[in-house]
Amino acid sequence: MQWEPKDIRRPDVRDVPEQIAKTASEAHACLSISAYRGAVALARAVVEATAKDHGIIRGPLVAKIDEMHKQNLIREITRQLAHEIREGGNEIAHGDLADEPMPPEDAEGIVALMDEILEEVYQGPARMLTLQKSRLEREQRNAAKKAGA
Repeated sequence: MQWEPKDIRRPDVRDVPEQIAKTASEAHACLSISAYRGAVALARAVVEATAKDHGIIRGPLVAKIDEMHKQNLIREITRQLAHEIREGGNEIAHGDLADEPMPPEDAEGIVALMDEILEEVYQGPARMLTLQKSRLEREQRNAAKKAGA
């Protein structure tokens, strides 16, 4: 007898708004149990929620992705590839299910693209701000030491 799923991977998604982070983690969980369509649908939802979180609320997802690029939230290559998430997610969301199951490598790629968007929009900037804060605090401590010496 074998139990399914064998191993559910649900990573902790840091420096991302809570509901977006939970949904991204759930996309990974779906991927880890071979629920590929679920993973892709959730990845699409994460991209749209990310745009909305930045005030980009009008128009279809294609326009939201392009606007995220215009606002310098994502790089050009990420903008181009984000449309892969949109297209894959749209097929599922609109019930255009192919006769063949979704290939695992397609779902893995789409979830990786979702991760890249979260990295560019939230996680990378949060890391840079932490580094900047640490540097400023060090400078202040050094200045205080010099002033007190």
